[in-house]
Amino acid sequence: MSFILKEAFKLVLRSKLNFFLNMISLTLCVILIAISFYLIRASKYLQEYVQQNVNLNIFIKDNLSTDTLNYFQKKLNEQAYTAKVEFISKDKAAEIFLKETGEDFRKILDYNPLPASYTLYLNKDYMNKDSLEKIISSIEKEAIVTEVVSRMDFFQKIISFSERIKFYIFIFTGFMLLVSVYLVYSTVKLIMNSKYDELETMKLVGAKLITIKLPIIINIIFIGILSGIISLSVFYTTVTFFKIDWSLFISITGFNFPLFVAILILAGPFIGSLVTIIALRKISLRV
Repeated sequence: MSFILKEAFKLVLRSKLNFFLNMISLTLCVILIAISFYLIRASKYLQEYVQQNVNLNIFIKDNLSTDTLNYFQKKLNEQAYTAKVEFISKDKAAEIFLKETGEDFRKILDYNPLPASYTLYLNKDYMNKDSLEKIISSIEKEAIVTEVVSRMDFFQKIISFSERIKFYIFIFTGFMLLVSVYLVYSTVKLIMNSKYDELETMKLVGAKLITIKLPIIINIIFIGILSGIISLSVFYTTVTFFKIDWSLFISITGFNFPLFVAILILAGPFIGSLVTIIALRKISLRV
């Protein structure tokens, strides 16, 4: 076993440039694979968040009777698109405004300018642009309604932007994966060509096939592990430098640190060893 390990590390010294190129490409590939993995999870979270938080704010006229308010709320509750309806009185609206802005307009004005409103939560089947436009149009026709406000366009823009970013990262990840595969494959071929006479001698003295192949495989696995360690260092430096909010990151991506470390550490060796095994498949004990 010591012979195999020595041979594996000798390969590093013999092809320093290829070692460096393999390490850089695998490091970038591993980082991008990890980013892609968590982007998928973040995108799923974002879509679920939108589904849970898309609602309509229905603003109504002042000085309406209790019967009128109850009738309108009952009418909303009977609609197929309604999941839940909440009434926000003028006083409640003032409390929310004070909590969100920290400004108390009552110190300046002797009346409450904020209108009462209903918050309408929609069923999932109606959380699309076409359905939303029809719902808003029908509600705006009600005599007591002054305005209907939706944040659907804003959420749709966020989702669209995240999908575009995810697409470009997937493309770049695929490109880096191909570069990594090519460099690993080329390195293995280069090693085989440079050690051709040595390999032929080992065959003649009866060396086992595993003894010939294993040093090359271990060399690439070592590069992969080193790439994973560098990726972890890059990740830690980024988090520390930008002071990323861990609680927000975890809630958005469902971040699992052991899983993340496993992806970074194992992705490089897995890609490298798989390509190496494929590249070495033609080696046989036939002289």
